[in-house]
Amino acid sequence: MLIEYKNHKIFAFSDTHGLNDRLDIPKDADILICAGDCCKEIGHDDEVDTKYKNFLNWYSRQEAKLRIFVPGNHELFLELNPEEASEMIPSSIVLLEDKGVEFDGISFYGAVCRPWMFKKSENTVPAGVDFLITHGPARGHLDKNTGCQQLREIIEKKKPKFHIFGHIHEEGGKTESTETTTYYNVSMCNQLRCSYPLKDHCEYSSWLVKKIEGDIKESWTYDLSDEAKDKCLLSLRKNLINEMVLSHQEDYIEVIREFDDGLRNALKEMYERAHRVYQDSIQHHDDGEKIEVKANLYLGKGYPALHPVQEGNRQQLWEVLCDGGWNELYEGGISQLTLPHGAYADSFEAFIGMNSSSFNKIDGFDPELTKDLNLTDQFHHLYNHTDFALTDFIYVRDFYSEINVEIKKGAQEENK
Repeated sequence: MLIEYKNHKIFAFSDTHGLNDRLDIPKDADILICAGDCCKEIGHDDEVDTKYKNFLNWYSRQEAKLRIFVPGNHELFLELNPEEASEMIPSSIVLLEDKGVEFDGISFYGAVCRPWMFKKSENTVPAGVDFLITHGPARGHLDKNTGCQQLREIIEKKKPKFHIFGHIHEEGGKTESTETTTYYNVSMCNQLRCSYPLKDHCEYSSWLVKKIEGDIKESWTYDLSDEAKDKCLLSLRKNLINEMVLSHQEDYIEVIREFDDGLRNALKEMYERAHRVYQDSIQHHDDGEKIEVKANLYLGKGYPALHPVQEGNRQQLWEVLCDGGWNELYEGGISQLTLPHGAYADSFEAFIGMNSSSFNKIDGFDPELTKDLNLTDQFHHLYNHTDFALTDFIYVRDFYSEINVEIKKGAQEENK
């Protein structure tokens, strides 16, 4: 967040969690403030040590007259090995832990609060300081009701002009003011997770897709999902992969044909089975009962064995893509059929769209390549109306269906 104060432009941020290279720092900002959680993991090991060094190297390269660093709870390294950690910090970065600094008439003070205070530091915070910087929020201010009560009391007594903090990702980028203090939650985590530099060439796009997939799996595994962010991640991943496919689309025509043939067979089996279930149901129930059969076809639950990319936890990614909570337009599967009043129940050809004039067209593909494919409507649903990338599903050869019978007796209703 950019703050203009006393002829200076101050850019404050926190919670980059290893995504510092995505941060867009204004070129005219001359004072930088990092309020912690620059690293991704918590703890002290070689990997965290490396990530901490990487952040410091990156931060020291950013053009500014002053660079302030107040560690967060993900910089546990500083508490476990304070002397070693402090020695790593270059002279171009000012570490503030329960101490302050003044620059060109502006006072800054960094208090240890990650995310709460564990010691009385009330007397160390100077009254009327311009910028009080902590990692954690004060109770009741952009904190989701999880902030530090002691910090709140200190702010109310010492009355800093600005309080810079982070930690609560959901409130990142928001500002709140009282009569004496303006509060800035400068967390960048959610914004950076949905912000990726876009370039055209496939090598970079492949790297970018892996980064996005890592964020998807992390959010899904640790229940960090946010509807807008989830949609952004899936859509961006789909667009990048499909653009790479279109750059050499001729390599995928035969695989698309094989997938659609398998899909057609699975749809045929579901269609015929649903009709058998419907006919059997109406024969074994009274005339006063209303029978309705609903059939849904889904992609197989297992990650496609034919997919050319198999490394890593691909099954977990597949479960995310097939989860209706993320890929919401796939919630009902590839296709739905309702009997007796389904709009496409009259014939199988109508059900799969063989009377459509667009069954041989794939958006972005050369029409000459696709003119003989005779693609089903269900293929187009997956390609155009879900968050599957093309290469996610064309290697699938396994499908499964669900058929439900609903029996209505006047006001009574039963499900089987």
